[in-house]
Amino acid sequence: MASIEQLRSLVTQKDGIARGNVFRVKLPSMPGASSEEVNLLCTNVNIPGRQIMTQEKRYGIIKQKVATDQLYDDVNLTFLLLNDYGIRQYFDVWQSLCVNQERGEIGYLNDYAKDVQIQQLQKGVGLPVYKTPLGIPRLPADIQNNLPRIGPFDFAQGELDINFITADKVVYECTLVQAFPTTMTLIELSNDAGEDILRLNIQLSYKYWTSGGVLGGGGPLSGILSKFGAPGKIAAKVLENPGGVSLGGVTGNQITNIFGNNNGE
Repeated sequence: MASIEQLRSLVTQKDGIARGNVFRVKLPSMPGASSEEVNLLCTNVNIPGRQIMTQEKRYGIIKQKVATDQLYDDVNLTFLLLNDYGIRQYFDVWQSLCVNQERGEIGYLNDYAKDVQIQQLQKGVGLPVYKTPLGIPRLPADIQNNLPRIGPFDFAQGELDINFITADKVVYECTLVQAFPTTMTLIELSNDAGEDILRLNIQLSYKYWTSGGVLGGGGPLSGILSKFGAPGKIAAKVLENPGGVSLGGVTGNQITNIFGNNNGE
């Protein structure tokens, strides 16, 4: 029977537990909104699944199911609506490439089918900024919660986001091949809505999807070092692969031995 320590060790070894609220969606840029703006306004998306269709075949007296086909579910996305209705215009334009609303003509697949990427990101590393050498005092909760985020500093949470300096780490990526919006749901307006936030729901259909594994590597420290030009990139390579770097006949292993290994020796 597995122990808590074994589970904790496994979670640590695999860089923690995946979080459902750390994701990115890459859609094509169109009139109404850019690809970056669409990603920022996306509040919900699902990574698609796959169903293998089977048929029962008989081999003598034995019956066995064999694969015959596969089916894909449509992908649902939810977006925040801003007062310029740019995200609504964005999908109006995209759907007009499928069916021209003025002439009633069907468009060509190559004109409206676009690849879409859905990425699961790894939660960034946060360092406390209060009660540290930075000298930032802790404020009352009602004031602190209203503080802004400036660059890598999230003053409301009291953290320095390391991922602001390093590139986002994509742990899983799903690409929808030849995707296009088949359904754009209605937007309900009502006097009873009050201060409710308006959202737009979209359904994408596609030909099929492909997936990719972990991208990038080297850890946060390697990413930070790489920002400091050629010397930093060399140091990052030494950290990633000590045995594969040689400088003037001195190997990466010898360099790490000079400055100490990961055990602090």
